[in-house]
Amino acid sequence: NDPEQEYFADGMTDELITDLAQVRELKVVSKTSIMQYKGVRRPLPQIGRELGVDAVVEGSVLRSGNRVRITAQLIRTATDRHLWAKAYEGDLQDVLSLQALVAEAITDEVKLSLTAAERDRFRASRPVNPEAYEAYLRGRYLWNRRNVEGFQEAIEDFHHAIEKDPNFALAYSGLADCYTLMALDTLGPGLMEEAKASALKALTLDEGLAEAHTSLAAIKIFLDWDWPGAENEFKRALD
Repeated sequence: NDPEQEYFADGMTDELITDLAQVRELKVVSKTSIMQYKGVRRPLPQIGRELGVDAVVEGSVLRSGNRVRITAQLIRTATDRHLWAKAYEGDLQDVLSLQALVAEAITDEVKLSLTAAERDRFRASRPVNPEAYEAYLRGRYLWNRRNVEGFQEAIEDFHHAIEKDPNFALAYSGLADCYTLMALDTLGPGLMEEAKASALKALTLDEGLAEAHTSLAAIKIFLDWDWPGAENEFKRALD
């Protein structure tokens, strides 16, 4: 309930959805669809019917300095009954690993079998500089406002994240997305080139980063007019 931490909670939600959506056997509703319920009190069975889901993950994130505590619970929507609940605590620099633990625990609880590759992906999260990750989340929060002022402020945050962690590929992808949307608002002819350089840098750092492939796909559409190339990048992101 702290407005100053809203970007952090939204970012955690987004990351958890991304982790869970990578499991083929699990159908996950998008963040766009679920954000309509943010701050709204509605019976869970009603939410389940409206979203067409069997279960809902509720949770909270508590921060104290560089410590973070994630509480998650899995609830069956039809009966409003708790299936599972657990809390995870650790350093902010290990927050990606904590998210992966939560995602894996949920899939285990609903009796899904992960492939070896999916388990490896959950466990492969590298430690991230706490200040860099926080700046990235704030940048994405501002980017999602979809206005020039938000893009400009987000760029500052993404640069701050890169200063703290020069190998933080997600921050370069965020920069690429900012420059792309600013270029579409005709704020400067060189912005698409900046976007392309940032997307390619992100892929150099992490070739398997879905966000970076999506960033590059947009650039291939709006800068290069390369439809087959964009399609390949979108498919790579989906993979």
